[in-house]
Amino acid sequence: MKAIKKYGRATVAGILLLAVVVGMVFLVYPVKAEPVDTYHSSWHLVRETADEDGASFAAVYDLTGVGTTNGHFADKDSSTVANGGPFHIVSRPIRMQTGQYAEGISAGGKWMFAICGKNYNNTDDTASFNVVGWSKTNGMLQNICEGSIVLGTQAVVVYPDGGDALGELINETGVTYTHATKTFTDTGDTGAFDGAAVGMLARVTGTNITDAIVQVTTVTDANIIICSGVTSTDNTTDATVQINPAFWADTITLDETTKWSGSCDPNTNTQIAVWNSGDNEVALLVIDTTGLEWIQFVFYDCDAATGDEAGDITVFGRKY
Repeated sequence: MKAIKKYGRATVAGILLLAVVVGMVFLVYPVKAEPVDTYHSSWHLVRETADEDGASFAAVYDLTGVGTTNGHFADKDSSTVANGGPFHIVSRPIRMQTGQYAEGISAGGKWMFAICGKNYNNTDDTASFNVVGWSKTNGMLQNICEGSIVLGTQAVVVYPDGGDALGELINETGVTYTHATKTFTDTGDTGAFDGAAVGMLARVTGTNITDAIVQVTTVTDANIIICSGVTSTDNTTDATVQINPAFWADTITLDETTKWSGSCDPNTNTQIAVWNSGDNEVALLVIDTTGLEWIQFVFYDCDAATGDEAGDITVFGRKY
C-alpha cells in the first residue's frame, strides 16, 4: 500500500512537471532579435544628386550671431534628402506579418559613406564638404568634420539605389565614328552634343570600338566632337556616346576641424576614419554616429562651372 502511494505521488509529480513544460512551450512568445551581422546592410541614399548647397559652409550655416541659420535643431535645413537636406539616421526594424524583420538601422553606431559626382571640366574634379549632425529637439548643430574629395576614374555605372549613372547630360546612339581622327559625328539629332565641353569624360562604345571612358578634347560644334584615348579598329555608324557619367571619389581629405574622438580607426583612436583614399578605388568616410539622430553633408566649391570643380554630388551610406 505504501508502495502504491509512493509511486502514485511520483506519477502525479511527473504529470505536473510535464504540464508545466508543455505550457511554457506554448505560452512563450518566440522573439526574433535583429541580426548582429550588418555586413549585408544596404546602401541608403543620404544625399541625392545635386550641385553645391552654397558658396561656402558659412553661407549655409552661419554659426555666429543669433540668426535662424545658426544650427539650432529647429532651424536645420528643412529640405528633403532629395534636395540635399538632412538624413534621419535613426529608424527601427519593422516586424512583418510573417514574424520576420525588415532591415532596420539601430540608433547610432558606425556608418560608412561613399561619395560620387559628375565630371564637368577635367579629370580629378573636386568638391568640398562639411558633415554636421544634431542629436534631438533643441540640440545644437555639431560640426563633425570638414574636408574635400577628388573624383577618381571608377565610373559609378549604376547607383546603389538602382538609378542609371551613365550619360545623364548626353546619351546618343547611332553616332558616326571616324577611326582615323577619333571623331564622333551625329547629324541625325540637331544639337546632339549640346552641353559637351573640352575636358569632360565620355563613355564610348560600338562596333569596332572598345567600350571605354575617354576624354573630350575638341568640340567642333553641337554635333561633332573629338575624343582622346579611343581604342578602335575601323569606322562605324552605330557608336554610342554617353557624356557626363558619374565617378566615385577616390580621395577624401579631412582638415583640422575634424575634432571628434572615438574608435573608428584603431590606429589613431579617432571617431572618424578615411579608407582607400588616393588609390583609384572608392574612398570611404567612416563616422561613429552614436548620439546623433540627423546628419547632413553640406557641399560647396562644386558648382560644375568653375575651374576643376565637380558637380551633381551624390552620397550613399550604410550601417557598418
